[in-house]
Order: sequence, then structure tokens, then C-alpha cells
Amino acid sequence: MSFLRSLAVAFSLFSRIPVPTVAWEARNMRYVAACMPIVGVPLGALVGAWCVALAHAHAAPALIALGPTLIPVVFSGGIHLDGFADVVDAQSSCADQKRKREILKDPHIGAFAAIGVAAYLVALFAISSQIAFDARMGALLGLVYVVSRAATGFAVIAFPRSPEQGMLALEQDFASAASKPALAALFAAAALAAVALSPIAGALAIAASLALLIRTRRLAQKGFGGMSGDIAGFHLCRCELACITCIAFCQLAGVA
Repeated sequence: MSFLRSLAVAFSLFSRIPVPTVAWEARNMRYVAACMPIVGVPLGALVGAWCVALAHAHAAPALIALGPTLIPVVFSGGIHLDGFADVVDAQSSCADQKRKREILKDPHIGAFAAIGVAAYLVALFAISSQIAFDARMGALLGLVYVVSRAATGFAVIAFPRSPEQGMLALEQDFASAASKPALAALFAAAALAAVALSPIAGALAIAASLALLIRTRRLAQKGFGGMSGDIAGFHLCRCELACITCIAFCQLAGVA
């Protein structure tokens, strides 16, 4: 029951799928981070199905690319993109750690955040439009949303956190000891499935996600004094873009 309550909390936080209301208390937060990859399963299925169905109907690449670009935003309510925008704003300020953390908490959007989000969405749209989708590519794309959330969930509970208290602090404080191995296992399972679908593209996407995990840890420590929920969203967005880029360029090179 504890796992099911944590799953409901995870879906209520990271998706717009209706779930029963569950109180945010210790016993219900034990597996929230570990449930993040599970939230990625229906999202990946939706995006993959959109791309494969429209490709089968011979739709224009631009219409197909709307799936990877907009479905994740609608599905999550923009929570991860909001973190991306906040971190772009804070990093662009070139301020000290304390000031950057203040910018993360500021509800207003700055010019650099608007530019960053626009550039991100345009890049994601353009790169996604280059992928020729069939059932195999649709499944590979769907796994991206599981991999990105498994990596992000691990960062949430394993990386040193920022001095500022927030949702990430609750997830760390209440996380079960089983969460880290569970996330590692889910990441490994998704990685193996990706490599099985496309050895080179899958391997490059997984390598990119691991490299970004290392970079995010360095960014969090050096720039903000530790991990935060906004940095987690920033990492997730970059991870998805990097993985989809690997798939697109491997296909263009004829090795996907």
C-alpha cells in the first residue's frame, strides 16, 4: 500500500493523469522518486503512439514532431520545463550561489528563461522532425521518457541537496533505502531495451544520459550549492533532448 500511495503522489506531482488524493506525509513519500520512471511509461506510450500512427498515415514531419515537443508539456503540466526556465534564468545571472537560489524561487520569468525555453522547444521540434518513425523507432523514443525520469529520480535522492528546503528535500528525507537500487534497476532495464531496439542509437542515448548526470551534479554543486527540484527539471529536459538528438543523428547516419 505504501508503494501505491507513493505512486499516486508521483502521478499527481509529475503528470496531469487524475489519481486519488494522497497526503504528502512520510509514509506516502517513501517511493516517490523511484516511481518517476513509471510516470514516464504512459508518457512514452503516448508520444510513441502519436509518432508511429501519424507516420503510418504519411503525415508531414512537422506534424509528427509536435508529439515529442508538446505532449510531454501537456502531460506534465510543464513542471519540468518550469524548472528548466528557472535554472536558465539563474545561470544567466552569473550571480553567486545565494542569489541564484533566490532566482530559482522567483515566480516571475526572466528574458533569458523565455529565450531558453523557446530555443529548447525549437531544437526539440526540429530534431524530432528528422526521425523517420516506425514501430521500432516509436518504442525507442518511448523509452527515452523512462530513462530520463530514472536518471532524474536517482539525482533527486542521491545528489547532495541545496540549502533551500522544498519538495526535493521531502523526497530525500522520506525516501526508502530501496529507492536507489530500484531506480538503478529501472534505468538498466530501460537501457537494455533501448540497446536491443537499436544498438548504436540506444547505447549513445544511454551514454549521453549518464554524461549529463555527471554534469548536472557538478552544476548543482558549483552553481547552487546542491540539488533542487528546479535543477531536476532542468536535467530531465536536457536528458530528453540529448537522447532524442542521439536517435535522430544515428538515423541520419544510417546506423539507428
